[in-house]
Amino acid sequence: MRKGKPNDPLRRERILSAALEVIGTQGVHATSYRGVAARAGVPLGSMTYYFPDLETLIVSAFETLGDELEPRYTAPLRAARDTAEAVEVLVAATCGATSPSREDIRLYTEIYHYGARSPRVAGLLRDFQEAALVVLREQFPDGAARAVDALMWGWWTYRSFHDTPLDEDVVRRAYRSIVDEFAS
Repeated sequence: MRKGKPNDPLRRERILSAALEVIGTQGVHATSYRGVAARAGVPLGSMTYYFPDLETLIVSAFETLGDELEPRYTAPLRAARDTAEAVEVLVAATCGATSPSREDIRLYTEIYHYGARSPRVAGLLRDFQEAALVVLREQFPDGAARAVDALMWGWWTYRSFHDTPLDEDVVRRAYRSIVDEFAS
């Protein structure tokens, strides 16, 4: 029979949250079991119990990020009643109320860089992108969905390196141009 303090049922989630914090502040390249354990306030042995290797921890953390952010964007897009509303949802997701924070963008940038070297993360990225395209295709033709997705990622990347906010009217006009081009 085990003696002492019972297992913390939220330990795994704390570890994943701490991993995202470490990745966001230090980068994937500087992420270690020790650093994440210290940030999560858990014994080092807990790391290998839940995540047998560092890549599994990193992939699991990135999956958690996708699970947390995805509903913020997909629900409003699915609720859009027409193309004009869908464009407004895209503007909000790019530079408005539902847009990601700089920290979120930094984490996605880390995923992309790591995905260039990790087949597991590259697969996860393809899954994220395909899920986004499925939702975008509910509102737009395939070509427009792909162009909108690429433009949004480009703007998010731009935001991560510039303090000047994006002009919502410029963003709206660009999305509208894409949508109109593929509608004709």
